[in-house]
Amino acid sequence: MCLAVSAALAQDDEATRANDLYKAGKRPEALPLYEDLAKANPNEQLYAERLADCLGAEATQLSDPAEVKAVRIRERDAAKRAVTLGDTAEFVRQMANLDPEQPLYAGIISPAKALLTEAEKAYTAGDFPTAMAKYTAAAEADPHLYEAPLYAGDTAYVQKDLNTAAPWFARAIGIDPNRETAYRYWGDAILKLGNDPAAAREKFIDAIVAEPYSKFAWQGLRQWADIEKATLLAPKIDRPAGPVVDAKKPGNVTINIDPAATDDKQHPGASAWLMYSLIRAGYRGDEFKKNFPNEKEYRHSLKEEDAALVTVVESIKNQNVKTSELDESLRNLVELNDAGMLDCWILISASDEGIAKDYDAYRKQHRQLLHDYLERFVVHGGMNPAQ
Repeated sequence: MCLAVSAALAQDDEATRANDLYKAGKRPEALPLYEDLAKANPNEQLYAERLADCLGAEATQLSDPAEVKAVRIRERDAAKRAVTLGDTAEFVRQMANLDPEQPLYAGIISPAKALLTEAEKAYTAGDFPTAMAKYTAAAEADPHLYEAPLYAGDTAYVQKDLNTAAPWFARAIGIDPNRETAYRYWGDAILKLGNDPAAAREKFIDAIVAEPYSKFAWQGLRQWADIEKATLLAPKIDRPAGPVVDAKKPGNVTINIDPAATDDKQHPGASAWLMYSLIRAGYRGDEFKKNFPNEKEYRHSLKEEDAALVTVVESIKNQNVKTSELDESLRNLVELNDAGMLDCWILISASDEGIAKDYDAYRKQHRQLLHDYLERFVVHGGMNPAQ
């Protein structure tokens, strides 16, 4: 047997042993194997990802701050390498952006912090019964600590125990329903262990409702869509550019309108977009101060965008233009308005920094409506009953 073939077989055996250890949750034991594999295969994304994850587990076993920092730097660098090679997993991106100076659970100051640290050490060593006991103790020590039930659920998930994992994830959600992580973890557990893609989709959508502006919140639903051969695509509504304010003379507001784009002969109903621009110009004048007397500076708001778009819809209906004659943007606008989900589209699919400030108050009153919008208008195919 030639040396090249022998080396290849040896590497295959090493990869198999590394995979077996990793899947068993024994990441510190798998670390030296993935160090060899990543060095021998510098362009292999999976090896870079798992090397980073194993280094993260190794860091939890150390007590010397200098050693912890050194290992976390290696963890970050390996994760960055994985991302460069095309890795899109959100937990890898989190590792790629970690701060080596920041200790584990730095933001937690309750007595449960020590229990969480002990639980993490047991978890990374593959001692799941001890990890579960420690996470349970942490949850009892501080009933308001989100991380304890979250990681207890994750520990049960790793042991393929969905019946135990689900109540823990539900407990975390009960502590803070506006954090996306427990919904996403729960959805992933259902998807992998429960063989119920419709139920998994519900949890992934709930994660987005909780934190629609978090890149992590969308990861679960994107994963679901890939598996289910579904498409995630919000309704297209092309709007005119916003008004421009003269920096030297703030009272001067300019509306930029393309005459061809508002020609009803070429595009039935298109003149309605003039109303959009006029309403928004009004908000750059006195309307914002009237509607937001406690805010010192102008911002683009949900109220402004809603008023502008609703006025467009009213103008279209006053023109008695048939829906079939409208272009895609106007058809979508009318449909969303008639469904009572126009504000959902604005907040989730057309938000900006200013509009995002209105999300929390809206979600407080319309959580289910936001969920229904995503299910009806954004998820296409797969298990979506609307299709």
